[in-house]
Amino acid sequence: MKIFIKHLIVSCLLVSALAGCKKSSSPVPVPVVIPDTTKPTITITKPTVGQAFAPGSTIPFQATFSDNEKLGTYDIAISKVVTGGLILKVVPTSLAYSYTKSSTSFNSGVKQQEIILTDITPIPVNTATNIVTPGKYNLKVTCVDGSNNSTSTTIEININ
Repeated sequence: MKIFIKHLIVSCLLVSALAGCKKSSSPVPVPVVIPDTTKPTITITKPTVGQAFAPGSTIPFQATFSDNEKLGTYDIAISKVVTGGLILKVVPTSLAYSYTKSSTSFNSGVKQQEIILTDITPIPVNTATNIVTPGKYNLKVTCVDGSNNSTSTTIEININ
């Protein structure tokens, strides 16, 4: 009988221990990740809208890029403003100036950075036998943040 009572006590203790280890019925909270949908911002300081540049000169560039999370890359492109109309004859002696600086990364993990460039290619006086076409040009700056949101800003400059 003593052995039976010992087994009964051990069995009761074992059942009590197992019942105390039962999982809670309330779920473990899962952190909610809110995706970044905010586009970065671009403030161009140089050049200014309508600023004129002569062939042979360089175009200074200064801008501040900002984002709520993290900046990714920026691109700069300068291209001739194309006006509407039918072109009946293409004159091969003129060439539109263009410049591209693509996919340049910011400092790692920053939310704001000022970029000052002095390496924008000088506007050529001529290219081989082609002279640069004077006129209006678009300077387009695009910024992509760390979440792949992008924004672009375009200003018009003159080459004459």
